[in-house]
Amino acid sequence: MSCCMKGDTQTRLALHGAIILLLGLLSGIGFSYAAAMGDQASQIYGVWKFAHLEGVINGILVLAVAGVWTKLDETDSVRIGKCLLIIGAYCNAIGPWITALFIGHRVIQPEMALESFVVYGFYIPGCLPLPAFAIFVWAFYKKCR
Repeated sequence: MSCCMKGDTQTRLALHGAIILLLGLLSGIGFSYAAAMGDQASQIYGVWKFAHLEGVINGILVLAVAGVWTKLDETDSVRIGKCLLIIGAYCNAIGPWITALFIGHRVIQPEMALESFVVYGFYIPGCLPLPAFAIFVWAFYKKCR
């Protein structure tokens, strides 16, 4: 269980990235099923495609950060950025799963309780990687000066 040790941040980031990527790849099963059973213009096809792409892209994003983690100085702001990235990436991977499994259509303006839960509990926190990357860019900029 060396990946869970407190000091091995890069490995833990890679573990989170791999889990998120796995969620995205697994949602590819739903995407394939929706593609085989329905029209590409159907809403269920669109939500499974969205779940698949969100998981894959966010998993790769976290793995990429894990790859360059040793180049960052681990300051408090960078640690906060890491937490924002992980929380946002999980939200981006899990929210579309809930949408595809239980709602079945795109949720832009929530009308039911579950839709509100997904939008406010997953999609809005899914924006957290944006400030995380602003923190990482600033940290790299400071290191290059």
